[in-house]
Amino acid sequence: MRLLALLTPLFLLPATLLAEKPAKDPLTDLKHPAKACLWKVEGKGLTKPSWLFGTIHIGDPRVTTLHPRAQKAFESLDVFYAEIDLDPAAQAALTPLMMRKDGKTLSGAIGPELSKELDAMLKSINPEANAEPFQPLKTWVVTITLTMLDLMKNTPAELQGKEALDAVLQARATEAGKKTDALETADSQVKIFDVLNEKEQQAFLAATIKQMKEDPGAGEKQFKELLAAYLTGTAKDLGEVMKKAMVKVEENKELTERFMKSLLDDRNIGMANKADEFMQGAKDKSHFFAVGALHYTGKASVQKLLRKKGYTVKPAFK
Repeated sequence: MRLLALLTPLFLLPATLLAEKPAKDPLTDLKHPAKACLWKVEGKGLTKPSWLFGTIHIGDPRVTTLHPRAQKAFESLDVFYAEIDLDPAAQAALTPLMMRKDGKTLSGAIGPELSKELDAMLKSINPEANAEPFQPLKTWVVTITLTMLDLMKNTPAELQGKEALDAVLQARATEAGKKTDALETADSQVKIFDVLNEKEQQAFLAATIKQMKEDPGAGEKQFKELLAAYLTGTAKDLGEVMKKAMVKVEENKELTERFMKSLLDDRNIGMANKADEFMQGAKDKSHFFAVGALHYTGKASVQKLLRKKGYTVKPAFK
């Protein structure tokens, strides 16, 4: 599912997944985003302002170099929060959660026809690739991995291995001696995908393979649009890009909508509740919440939910 590949909050893969840019790309002159994806949080007893910051899970230098306003807010923080703890030990906790628990191999679960299509798609990405390493994994994990591999084949060598913005910020906060925490756990993020039963996971895998076959350049184009929206636009612009990028299971609209609710709306509620808990637990601290910019879009955005809880939340874009 290309949506998952664009968000990648679960894996936070270090590659930035960008294709070579044309010589006259207007984004090349940017040193940092043109606007700060930032909101200032005050009220409800806080003695210092806190901050909501929207990230994009890549490591392009134009992304990891913060807008001056965002940089100033970052330097003022007392506590830094990512979506999930990005320390290696915490990330390692994800591995067992991605393994199948139904006693089947991947091929045994998805059947010969879909297995054949998966192998063919993997070989189109890398002639030496096959599905053997994926046999112990849940089907939704394979869908994410497939889209990531499809995009990574176009990653420029100079961008390989770059830390994603989220990890960069957590490392900077740690180096500055600041406390760090997270709004979600590895288990809670995996539950996003476990709302899909095996049949539904297979439907998304089949839809992803179909889209990759019908439009092999779509992922690269969508990712460039996402990066451009982050560097020059607003969270709303990012939301529009994501709507375009969403793989739809055409025969099951309810499934797509239910998954999106789990991926965004339900998580936004959880994030807002945790942010409120953290801020109320230390009203004299400046809290800096760095989560994917998409969580600040839509009717159930994090900032709207915090306003309902009694906070004053104002954009601090410029």
